[in-house]
Amino acid sequence: MKLLIIRHGEKENDEFSSNITAIGREQAYKISTVLKNQNISRIYTSSNPRSIQTGKIISEEMNLPFQTIASIKELPREIFFKSKTEWTNENKSLLNNIKEFLDDIIKRDENVVLAMHAGFNRAVLSLLLNIPLEKTIHFTQDVGCINQLEFKEVYGKKIWCIKLLNSTHHLK
Repeated sequence: MKLLIIRHGEKENDEFSSNITAIGREQAYKISTVLKNQNISRIYTSSNPRSIQTGKIISEEMNLPFQTIASIKELPREIFFKSKTEWTNENKSLLNNIKEFLDDIIKRDENVVLAMHAGFNRAVLSLLLNIPLEKTIHFTQDVGCINQLEFKEVYGKKIWCIKLLNSTHHLK
């Protein structure tokens, strides 16, 4: 099983409702060309417009279905600078939604694309690699980047492994 976790294309601004720019659309197209040989089954997006726009472009280029997950939203920046004991109930709920979503797609055992956000991407790395969330702030997530995690056997045990992290080679 492979998870190809991408960050949306370049955005107009930091508002929740901001769209991707013309550069962001080109980035999404370039992502789709790299992913064409990855045996992908489905594309998932968050409820954020820029995530949906990026996922839709990739979906159309790859002729794959995409699904928006209403419960998935970008994490607030401050969560990465707090310990678990300082998280609000809303923070805990957002992370729980991500965990439940991951559990669901892992059960399906398919290669999927997650067209999401920097914070979401870091949360996935935290959850699947058992890294404290506050440590994942060190993992840069550029716009249009690709992260690839694979669930594979290593020394006789099945674990999640990083194949790519913040790769932007396809954008050059």
